[in-house]
Amino acid sequence: MVGDVHTSAIGAMPAGLHSSHHQQEFSLKYSFSGSVLAACGLCTVLLMVFTEYTDHVGPDEVNRYYLFFIQVMAMVFLGIGLLMSFLRRYSFSAICLNFFASSMVFIQAVLCVGTVQQVLWNQTLSKIVLDLPLMIDASFCAAAAMISFAAVVGKATPTQIVWMLFLQTPVYALNQHLVVHTFEALDMGGTIVVHAFGCYYGLAASVALSRHQRDYGESNPKLSSSYISDITSMVATVLLWINWPSFNAALASAAAQFLSIANTVLALLGSTLSAFAVSSYLDGKLSAIAVQNATLAGGVCIGAACTLKMAPGVAFMVGLSAGAISTACFKYLTPYLDLRFGLGDTCGIHSLHGLPAILGALLAGLIAFTQDESFLLHSSSTQMAYQIAAITCTVFISAGAGYMAGWLVSTVNLFASPTLEPDQMFEDGLWFTAAGREKDFVAPVEV
Repeated sequence: MVGDVHTSAIGAMPAGLHSSHHQQEFSLKYSFSGSVLAACGLCTVLLMVFTEYTDHVGPDEVNRYYLFFIQVMAMVFLGIGLLMSFLRRYSFSAICLNFFASSMVFIQAVLCVGTVQQVLWNQTLSKIVLDLPLMIDASFCAAAAMISFAAVVGKATPTQIVWMLFLQTPVYALNQHLVVHTFEALDMGGTIVVHAFGCYYGLAASVALSRHQRDYGESNPKLSSSYISDITSMVATVLLWINWPSFNAALASAAAQFLSIANTVLALLGSTLSAFAVSSYLDGKLSAIAVQNATLAGGVCIGAACTLKMAPGVAFMVGLSAGAISTACFKYLTPYLDLRFGLGDTCGIHSLHGLPAILGALLAGLIAFTQDESFLLHSSSTQMAYQIAAITCTVFISAGAGYMAGWLVSTVNLFASPTLEPDQMFEDGLWFTAAGREKDFVAPVEV
């Protein structure tokens, strides 16, 4: 029986689940599969009609971009999913849905980002030319989407995730164009367009979902980790840490790649050391949450300024500041916003991505005052104004679009059916038939 399979998956089901079992099965059998197939059909037609491969591919381009591309893909498709696997009863779903959603957003981003960059902005092209830089841009879009997913992981159905991220991708493409080409802000590592956008889109969507579901997250007993799930998440932290310099340098010019890599490494070293120090000071012991997350804040924060020629000590100080602020926010701000305002943030993306991104955007403007103008897109005295404009517009655009998407997927029947109750959240067995299921013992037959 299907019901027996669900019950045996990852322990006993929470109270109140069996009464809604048929509704949950309908969600995956029709609305989820139908949504995915419809999206695949649309993308297939658009790819056939409006895209073509580049004719200008040589060994130099492949050698320059491919290694960076693979490392960025490892971060998005594997690292972020493993980082979310700290949830003791939702680890399998976090990894699998991250894998699925990254794939869906990537192919959609090729179309949306390619259209905005190549067709709308560069009006000499009638088709999207698919090359490695565009594929890296698509992986950046997928990274922003997975950051948004991290805010609602465990609280949204797979169907809701499909439509929430499907609606996000075109907004991301337009905002990226606004920040990079209109404002010409410093943002080579995606501090603004990836981390800030993904964070505030996800948080706004989470607010809409949480209010509809009357759930404030922190009180849910399954919003917790186990010893093994914390180890898995820590492995993800190290994986992301090692590959982060490639993320920030992937699309930098050959001349700027060394600065991007060196500045990012120093910032990550700073955030790692400060996260350990501040965590032990605040708690008397090391916090697993801080060690898993705040150690990465330096990579987020330095992304906007990573191509600037600063003193190595400045990059290290940026990381120290980001790690300390992120650790303190995980300790105090994240639970306060959840309990006081219902800002459900499952993975603490506000403390890891949002606030370090705002800090990084502003620090890039400050560091610009010390730069030769050959490193800048504006004069050193006006770059700060464009940084402020870029981060402000990004926060408002992403939050507005995210809240609208969260409201749609929680109220429109096609997207919202079924709506999860608090005791059904953070549960692998709700969506997978054999997650953690042991085979029944069969006694040997005597002959």
